[in-house]
Amino acid sequence: MTLLHRTLLAGTAIALSTGVAAAAPIIGLLDSGMLVSFDSDAPAEVKMIQVTGAEDLVGIDLRPSNKTLVGVTAAGTIVTIDPATGGATELSKMNTPLPMSDAPVVVDFNPMADRLRLMTGTTNHRVNVDTGEVTVDGSLAYEAADMHAGETPAIAAAAYINSYGKPEKTAMYDIDTTIGALIQQVSPNDGTLKAIGKLGIELGDTTPAFDIQTTADGTNSAWLIASNTLYAVDLATGAATEAATIEGIDGDLIDFSVLPAM
Repeated sequence: MTLLHRTLLAGTAIALSTGVAAAAPIIGLLDSGMLVSFDSDAPAEVKMIQVTGAEDLVGIDLRPSNKTLVGVTAAGTIVTIDPATGGATELSKMNTPLPMSDAPVVVDFNPMADRLRLMTGTTNHRVNVDTGEVTVDGSLAYEAADMHAGETPAIAAAAYINSYGKPEKTAMYDIDTTIGALIQQVSPNDGTLKAIGKLGIELGDTTPAFDIQTTADGTNSAWLIASNTLYAVDLATGAATEAATIEGIDGDLIDFSVLPAM
């Protein structure tokens, strides 16, 4: 496992050194429920973390407004997680559960509204994590003018740009595994989707993980992990460029978040 993450980190460090993104701590969620943390500029210092106080995590994300790591369980419990120890503390319980199936669960904060976007299949929820209050938003569907209009979307991951503090504007981007493309959720609350462009890679049967890193100066850098490979994603075209090959992984990394630089 250490060799695996050293391979990942080495590739990440190369990518980050080009100026595409700034070095920062990264924390990921494996399908086993374990967390893995590392710093992109210290690839030898890899740490596997056992989560305590929460079971069946389906996703994690950094809450930009207060820089806390938030997780969601399959039972609809929202927790904060100490990324150093894995200790989870209940924050709230959602008053409307997200229907669980074999479809991936998307967990990502809208930094402007300070609300958690929670989706699976075509279900689209907006959550106040402090109270657990859920707003059921419009079902995911491609807009009428899109070439994929009428097709059922298969959104497996999503992230917002400008996820630093509480920005004045943001935009939401998704990954559709059926068409293998980057999508913009042009109206997140309505669930309206518009295709940006093909990733140009094989996603296989792995659940891709996606996050957008935002630095203090407003630079956004998109990262995707799929089929044990790390990619940089062009938000203008959707094109994914391989940054590192991950070998020997025991399980899949199903979600990750770039944390603020320490």
